[in-house]
Amino acid sequence: MVDIFIYVSLALMILLFLLNWIIYRKLHVWKLIVILVIGLAYAFVRFFPIYVTFITIDDAKLYIAIAAYPATVVLALTFKRKIRITENLTDYDFFELEKELAEVKNSSDLLRLRYISTIGLIREGLIFYNEDLNGLFVTDQYLEIIDYDKNDLSMENYVDLIHSDDQSAYLSAIKKINKKNPNFDLKYRIKHEGVGVWVEERGKYFEFEKRPQIISAIKPIDIKLFPDTLIHEIDSLPTEQQLIQFLNLAMKNTEPFYLIMIQLTNIPDINGRFGRDVGNLMIAEYIKKMRYHFAKDVNSIFRVTGIQFALILKDQRKYDVLYRALQSGGDLINLMLNIGGIQQVVYPNLGIVKREPWDNYTLNELLSISNKSLNEAIRNPKKNYSVFGE
Repeated sequence: MVDIFIYVSLALMILLFLLNWIIYRKLHVWKLIVILVIGLAYAFVRFFPIYVTFITIDDAKLYIAIAAYPATVVLALTFKRKIRITENLTDYDFFELEKELAEVKNSSDLLRLRYISTIGLIREGLIFYNEDLNGLFVTDQYLEIIDYDKNDLSMENYVDLIHSDDQSAYLSAIKKINKKNPNFDLKYRIKHEGVGVWVEERGKYFEFEKRPQIISAIKPIDIKLFPDTLIHEIDSLPTEQQLIQFLNLAMKNTEPFYLIMIQLTNIPDINGRFGRDVGNLMIAEYIKKMRYHFAKDVNSIFRVTGIQFALILKDQRKYDVLYRALQSGGDLINLMLNIGGIQQVVYPNLGIVKREPWDNYTLNELLSISNKSLNEAIRNPKKNYSVFGE
């Protein structure tokens, strides 16, 4: 659907550009640049996906689609220009001029209708914020989630639809969005038939004629039990079976590595206080941050159980950073996370074992040692980690 949306948007922009050139004999270089940038960006993502490593292909297409929307609107709004009428015009000229104006109006109305219809092809809801943040416009897809009957909402009415525990965090995050911090990703609960539904809102700030504009895409987060949570950060993790396969190969090589068992010990308490959906989101945020700091390589973090994970480190420098963080007890390991209006510290316990090339451990022995170290860390009230052999 996103591909169709981008194709239609590019077609509309090209049509507007050509009509403007044909009717007014005026070539706007900036419009051509806008069309080329969006078209080349989509072509790069479409035909060279292997080079897109910093973001998923679906997210890249979504951002291009979101960028194509205001670009099409801008080209449509700047389509009409002043026409100089002189005394040399004849009645026939006026007739032809009226005819051309009628055709332009019909084309503009058709473009508008086509674009509005195209929005209906996108599964995610779209939010367009007013420039002074006193209100917003939402598409029909989002109306089904928030159980509202009007596309235009005041900011006050929209905040009332948000779970009371998440309202302050939402307002604070929205007000911080500016030119220096243009991208945002928010998770909060929307009231729906008396129940809080978790949604994820991802958006972007930009300026048009020096006026701030914010547009975002929003979708519900369907929380389910382990192992299928429908949260990408969790469900994309390799499983325990894949961990065993990885270790089998790693133990045949001469390269040393660290096997680190991690248990997010206070997640059951978070589940009991706020619900399992909050616990799953906390796990996802923790995994995202751990992957950023220590495990950017593919297949470096594995999910063993609901709250237990395995981390493989081959880089000694990364392990040194991890070890120093464990010794200091800093927030690099004990992470303070904010989900909606809920703020919690996720406390892990870690069992660490280093596998050297000359070790004679079998796979089962290596896993047993790592789990034994993890259990020692869980039982130790003074230290949340245990390194085998220390």
